[in-house]
Amino acid sequence: MKLNSYQNLRVANFSVHALRRILEDADLDWRTALANADIDPNAVNRPGGTIPARKEVAFQLEFVALTRDRVDLWLRAARAYTTATVGARGMALATAPTIAAWVEAVSAVDYSPALLEIGPLRTSDGTVTGLQYTYPETPEELIPFSAYRDLYVVSRSFEWLYGGRFPFTRIDFPLPEVAPEALTYVSSDVVVCGSETLRLWWDPVISTEELPFGNAFQHAAWVRADTEVLDSFRATGDWPDTVAKAIRSAPALNRKLANVAAALQVSPRTLQRKLELAGHDFADLRDKILCDLACDLLSNSDHSVARISRTLGYKDAASFTIAFKRWKGIPPSAYRDASHYRPDSRSLE
Repeated sequence: MKLNSYQNLRVANFSVHALRRILEDADLDWRTALANADIDPNAVNRPGGTIPARKEVAFQLEFVALTRDRVDLWLRAARAYTTATVGARGMALATAPTIAAWVEAVSAVDYSPALLEIGPLRTSDGTVTGLQYTYPETPEELIPFSAYRDLYVVSRSFEWLYGGRFPFTRIDFPLPEVAPEALTYVSSDVVVCGSETLRLWWDPVISTEELPFGNAFQHAAWVRADTEVLDSFRATGDWPDTVAKAIRSAPALNRKLANVAAALQVSPRTLQRKLELAGHDFADLRDKILCDLACDLLSNSDHSVARISRTLGYKDAASFTIAFKRWKGIPPSAYRDASHYRPDSRSLE
């Protein structure tokens, strides 16, 4: 994911929420950091909220500037990322039956907070023998933080999956030295500093061993859930239908063309062109899907209008109400009242 493409996306607010809390606990100026990144504090704490990715990058830069040489705080951030097993991909990783399956799942990431690229290292016969993290578009100031975070996340995840200290044979670390506190889950004997990228190596035999907490059936199901939108597109070639499925699966995240394009692994320009050739406009298609979802939630749930607005990715209930009135001609509350109306049986006689 190129930086200029990434910054056109909207991403979950989890990263900023976690980093803001660390700054607050450390008595560092998180308010100014949010202001400098042009982030509304309310957006950070909104459950299930999203923010522009360019603002996430800006806040990460603020975080690193305030915590320079505080590897302990960087590792606290890494712990937050490690425990954030949410969504289909997170569950796919947590249930991986082998290390090779985990590597294949994590390598399928389309974009990430650190703008990193993840890929397996293989032997000549194709067996997974390691994992490589590169940061081709990451701002230089973020690379040390990203390297520490990724080293910690992988080593801690592997210890949990493996049921004990994971036997790395070598770790190439892309900094001149590594802080001792980062070596909680790895031995200092296997770390070699000063490499060009982060690489973690192990005996290839280990890649195919069954993990004690893995579950092949659940893992396969979560992988299918994670890729069902893309798989559907590959099977049908129906761009409008596939875009509609992507929006339904994550309306708060996939409100923007760039986000849907990232999920489908095409450029925004290509997606726009494909929709136009099929006689569709992305904004119109999105609004139709959001309208259908809103009507269903208003009619068949007791969720508040504010909660529904958050589910659909609106920053507040007022913005959602304006959009809904444009779609249906009445406010959401009036639509809910009308949908719950049941005529008196005597009037039908």
